[in-house]
Amino acid sequence: MSSKPKEDEAKKDPREAVDRSCCGPVLFLAFSAVAWLLVYSFFALLAGVKVHASGMMADSAWLAYGRIQPASLLALQFGFLVQLGLAVSAWILSHRGKTVLVDGGYLVFGGLLWNAGVTLGFIGILNGNSSGLEGLPMPGEVLPLLFFGFVLVGLSLVQTNNRRTDEEMSPAQWFLFAATLWLPWVLAGSYLLIHFFNAKGVVANIVDWWFIHNFVKVYLTFVGLGTLFHFLPAMTGRALAGRGFAQFGFWVLLLFGSMGGVGPGAPVPAWLSALSTVTAVFYFFGVIAVWVSLKRTINGVTAADSSDSLAYNLMRLAAVIFVTVSALNVFFAFPGPGSVAEFTIYGPAKELLFSLGFVGVTLIAALYHVFPRLAGIDFSPRMTRIQNAAIILGVLGATLPAALGGLMSGDAVLGSGFYFASVGQLLLFVGSLVLFVNLLGAVFFAMKNCGCLSSICCGIKKKEAGT
Repeated sequence: MSSKPKEDEAKKDPREAVDRSCCGPVLFLAFSAVAWLLVYSFFALLAGVKVHASGMMADSAWLAYGRIQPASLLALQFGFLVQLGLAVSAWILSHRGKTVLVDGGYLVFGGLLWNAGVTLGFIGILNGNSSGLEGLPMPGEVLPLLFFGFVLVGLSLVQTNNRRTDEEMSPAQWFLFAATLWLPWVLAGSYLLIHFFNAKGVVANIVDWWFIHNFVKVYLTFVGLGTLFHFLPAMTGRALAGRGFAQFGFWVLLLFGSMGGVGPGAPVPAWLSALSTVTAVFYFFGVIAVWVSLKRTINGVTAADSSDSLAYNLMRLAAVIFVTVSALNVFFAFPGPGSVAEFTIYGPAKELLFSLGFVGVTLIAALYHVFPRLAGIDFSPRMTRIQNAAIILGVLGATLPAALGGLMSGDAVLGSGFYFASVGQLLLFVGSLVLFVNLLGAVFFAMKNCGCLSSICCGIKKKEAGT
């Protein structure tokens, strides 16, 4: 018997087998996420314009500001950030564990359920069936669908991590694995308290604030940090420096990110606001720890591969935004500064900067690295330059003027902030549209190169000839 097949098998790069197992599920979630980013940017642009042109489409209840604004945030958080985070997590856990993606069908079917839940929630909000809560605005009937969809995806990720060949987990795996377990827990807990046990009034708002705090401070933060802890050392060719700092930061962020979220002026017992202030201070110690670890890793070096330079620079920018917003969170968590910023547009603008500027930019940069390895074709360089400039300028333009306008008194300043924010939303829409077209075109050419389109067309012709 010839040993040639065995020799050929031994020469194969195991990373190719990992990429083949991730290709379909990861690209499906990534494409769905980018589509929801386009939906968010369009409706956010529409909501921003309606702020200073309130008479526009005033006869349509579906397009009222009170409906399109929470619907757009649902598309951003649950449609874009969660799905692209799951796609990147699946790829990282497979490569870190040096194992193929386990039960990728669960990931696809769970993604279909998740998209169905987000779509029903989005339509329900536009139809006027919003719950009235900031963090969970969708109708309560949608939450079980989201929960089971995420659980199916989580089963694939958990099994992939459990079958890793290296028993010792890296910091990237700590953060991503904890995030995968955390979101279904807070989602199910919030649903049961609000819709099953019928929490009303202030109690329902406290539960909603708890969900928002856990969703942002634990889930989104851990997805962003897990992505940075994987890609920054890999792109620089350095081992992660300050592993002890990363471990300390992980436990501090997990402990104090799960408590708090109540503003200084909330109509609740004073100890809840005081607890939120204390946890915000301790949470920042975890931020400093992970920043020290990342800073030591990337200090004085650039991307080892020139093709990763764009993704590397975007991730460095996202890390700076993470630390900056975290420092602002501590400052405005105290009653004095917090009373100035509360009930203004500063808070939503800061949250948007964190969601898009840190988590969103980090995940988009990761997509630039992952997509060519899965599809076998890269994005268009010219379109990539356009979309990057538009997205970065759009994120900064949509958040910084609005935040400053909220902090500074005077209708003129606030109005100027709204106008500049609308320009930023327009740029963000342009960047999202170019990214969607760029991804769609790359997928089309990848299918054309692999012969998928010709096989599909031949199959259709044979079926027509048979009938």
